[in-house]
Amino acid sequence: MAGREGGPAPIRPLLAGYALGSLEPFMHALIESHLILSPKNRDFVRAMEEAAGAEIDGMSVPSMPHAARDEVLGAIYAGSWYGRPRPEKIDPDVPEPLMRLIGRELDDIPWRFYGPGLREHCLHEDEGVTAQLFKVKPGKALPQHTHNGLEVTLVLRGSYGDGVGAYRRGDVAIADESVDHRPVADPREGCVCFAVTEGPVRLTGPVGRLIELVLRR
Repeated sequence: MAGREGGPAPIRPLLAGYALGSLEPFMHALIESHLILSPKNRDFVRAMEEAAGAEIDGMSVPSMPHAARDEVLGAIYAGSWYGRPRPEKIDPDVPEPLMRLIGRELDDIPWRFYGPGLREHCLHEDEGVTAQLFKVKPGKALPQHTHNGLEVTLVLRGSYGDGVGAYRRGDVAIADESVDHRPVADPREGCVCFAVTEGPVRLTGPVGRLIELVLRR
């Protein structure tokens, strides 16, 4: 899980990267899904896209009409490891960019045990980037931890809090090595999230200290 959206690792660089098309595919899908679910950052992205468009218009390069652009984006989503064919059933809780990655409804995912009250489904793990879905039971607290890199989390169902912020459906939470927190899922609904990480999680608190002592022996 992750820390505060406006905290030490703010979302605006990711929004700018999305507008400029420079994010890796899973982070691109996360940010696009956030923009579909939440209006809060749409104006910023629209302004960035307009500014980038004006900059490109001043350059002697061929322009790309919307139809061609959409064709390129469609090819990206449909190609190799990044996309899958459109599923027969669409989950209303999952924006289309993520549906193209997951290829099934959340309730049909083959979740695997990841700890008491926690289930996980890994979509991608390569070159330091991991994309995962997490399903947390109501009221369940995750071990206290920090991060050895950037982690960005999008809430798809339910909500959670971590002492730094509270995150509901459509919210993006961001954490890095400066954030040490313990996420707790909503006591009634639990939480389902999509997370993209660029570094491993490091346990802190009593559990982390116990593991560190065992490893030192």
